[in-house]
Amino acid sequence: MATLPMAIRFDEEVRSLLKEGARRTPLTKQELVRRTLRLHLRSVIDEEASTPVKRLTNVEPWPRGVLARALRKTEKDWEQIEAAATAARPKPRWDD
Repeated sequence: MATLPMAIRFDEEVRSLLKEGARRTPLTKQELVRRTLRLHLRSVIDEEASTPVKRLTNVEPWPRGVLARALRKTEKDWEQIEAAATAARPKPRWDD
């Protein structure tokens, strides 16, 4: 199996845990990291993937189809608004 070397920066707490693990077990720090990833990475991925995305606003999104219906209705209303605005404007004059 081909391996891919990766550079990872650990904070002080993780480094001290790895040092303690290497001291208390027959495993090296590298092997501790490998085993931890092998055993727990899937559960971390599943847990993080199930976390709902934080929303920017407190306004609920519109249900499916409601936006499309609103836009269709607005298009019909918009034609009436444009016709009324066109009829209400004054006749163009040369002296303006």
